[in-house]
Amino acid sequence: MKAQHGEFIGPRAPFGYQKSNENPSQLVPDPVAAVIVRKIFEMAASGTGVTGIVRYLNERGLPTPIQYAKAHGLDGNFDDGNGSWNSRSVKYILTNRTYTGMLVQGKEKRTVEATHEALVDSGTFDAIQKAFQARAYNVVPQGQPADNILKGKVICGCCGGKMQRKRGTDHADWHFFSCITKNRLGADKCTGMYAREEDVLSAIYRQLKDYVDEHYITNSAYKQQIQEYTKQIADLTQRKSTAWLNAMEHYEQYVQGEISKEEFRAVQDIANQAKEVLIQATEGKATYEKQYVTFRKLLSASSKDIPLSEIMDCIDKIVVDGGGKIVVEWSCP
Repeated sequence: MKAQHGEFIGPRAPFGYQKSNENPSQLVPDPVAAVIVRKIFEMAASGTGVTGIVRYLNERGLPTPIQYAKAHGLDGNFDDGNGSWNSRSVKYILTNRTYTGMLVQGKEKRTVEATHEALVDSGTFDAIQKAFQARAYNVVPQGQPADNILKGKVICGCCGGKMQRKRGTDHADWHFFSCITKNRLGADKCTGMYAREEDVLSAIYRQLKDYVDEHYITNSAYKQQIQEYTKQIADLTQRKSTAWLNAMEHYEQYVQGEISKEEFRAVQDIANQAKEVLIQATEGKATYEKQYVTFRKLLSASSKDIPLSEIMDCIDKIVVDGGGKIVVEWSCP
């Protein structure tokens, strides 16, 4: 009912507002945070991108929403990350209609207009949303999925941050990865690594063949590893059998009252651990054998015929360093 009547029902006012002292269900502009929010919308309306806004806020040391809330009595264990503004926090503000004086609340998303003072007019807000939609349309070519298969895997060798995939200039049908830490936080934080997507893919295919040759083919590496797995499984099988026989004997002693329940449980735990280790070793051998079959198939194919989806689980990360150096770190056994 409160939401339906335009009363604010959230536990904490959005950044830029505070709850009225006279009526906690009424939002009023915060004298400090509202200035920051208005500046964010002003910059966006003038054509400044999210990255540029983030850089502006960080260069001036302006408090993030969580930092500001903590400084004004917010209790609890709230993670404020590295304490800097980022693209997510800025875009959250720029897409939140609360700043137009409207409240959208509850599971039913009840919408009531003109419930409190706006920090941006509706026309400006709508124009910013259209600009976001236009940029999103131009990020990825038509027919190509928005979520690129290397998402989260390409890492900047300077700052360790994840690199973003972007389309080439003039909407060309090529992409590149870049680290935006330099743009957001300054050159003293990161030199800003860059790599064309085709170079990243070439590095994956080239280093894949080297990795497979070293770990699965050369010097009968595969045969040796399978022999080690086989011996390990045989030893673990014997250990499990011994542990379970011991557990059965202790169970009989427990039933007959010769030992306590705790003593029996201790022996039983050892038997269960032996069983679990054997299962893990058996699964490891099966995974290795399956991976070997896949890799042999990949080695016999040309790079263009290798689907990335078949090897993504084996890629831990792809580090882009200075001088065009690209190193793939593998997670396969």
